[in-house]
Amino acid sequence: MNWRKIMNYRLGIWVCDVTEVVDPYLEQQYNNRLAVADFQKYLDSWRQHSEDFRLLQTIAHLNVSYGPSARQIMDIFPLQNQRNVPVHVFIHGGYWQALDKNSFSFMAEAFNRNGECAVILNYDLCPSVTMLEIISQVKRAIIWVKQNISAYGGDPERVQITGHSAGAHLLATLLTTDWSIVGLDKYPFQQLNGLSGLYDLQPLVPTSVNQALGLNTESAFQYSPLFEGLWKSGSDVKFNLLVGELESQEYKKQSTQLLDRWIGKLVIQSNEVSQSHHFSILEHFLMSYLKLELKN
Repeated sequence: MNWRKIMNYRLGIWVCDVTEVVDPYLEQQYNNRLAVADFQKYLDSWRQHSEDFRLLQTIAHLNVSYGPSARQIMDIFPLQNQRNVPVHVFIHGGYWQALDKNSFSFMAEAFNRNGECAVILNYDLCPSVTMLEIISQVKRAIIWVKQNISAYGGDPERVQITGHSAGAHLLATLLTTDWSIVGLDKYPFQQLNGLSGLYDLQPLVPTSVNQALGLNTESAFQYSPLFEGLWKSGSDVKFNLLVGELESQEYKKQSTQLLDRWIGKLVIQSNEVSQSHHFSILEHFLMSYLKLELKN
């Protein structure tokens, strides 16, 4: 075993190198495909619905590049003959190692119906790139949206971003980013929605998820938004944390801990989505929470 200390997350002892040892409790808590027996039905439905939607589009801009690698692309679904409309960006999940934007065009369909210009992001995946590189790519994509979305009818001053699972982690890192480095004096977005998010990566180290990620104690801590400070406390950015009622206790704890850490520093709230698990939460979000208004 490649341990520096005996690791027992539940007792708070958390020091280990990358290892093949799997903690049975954490594996069960974070293995969503084992938790949801018919998960493949959701993946197949997302891809088919998304493909059907794209086939009907006449003004969509597919595979728009925002960075140097082949996967640094996005799909933009503007509204017909409309300008200065709100923008809604979606960041997909897949534990930073699976899935792509082509399975999530169905989110754009809902955003369009809500009067929003939709942007569906792609990014490189582990183990081809590191976690740090993925985080950097998503930041690069948001800068691109800020600078270019007006050409597609979107209003760069009204940007909402939704992330699911690993996508919610990437979304949360945007709040800890120092945007002044690119000449901004405020966040380049106004609302974030984190669905079933992962904000503390340390519990993933002794799970099968980490085989592709290659995280150790230090890097898991470093890339966890939970342990980073907000770039701007007191910001009027709204952060809506959602987790499914049927999800594991660890997933629920992820949102609870972030709420406790950041409450009072921005407009943030956490809600449990009734009768929802890790995969069905996307549909429930579109049906019930898309227009959720957060109160100051």
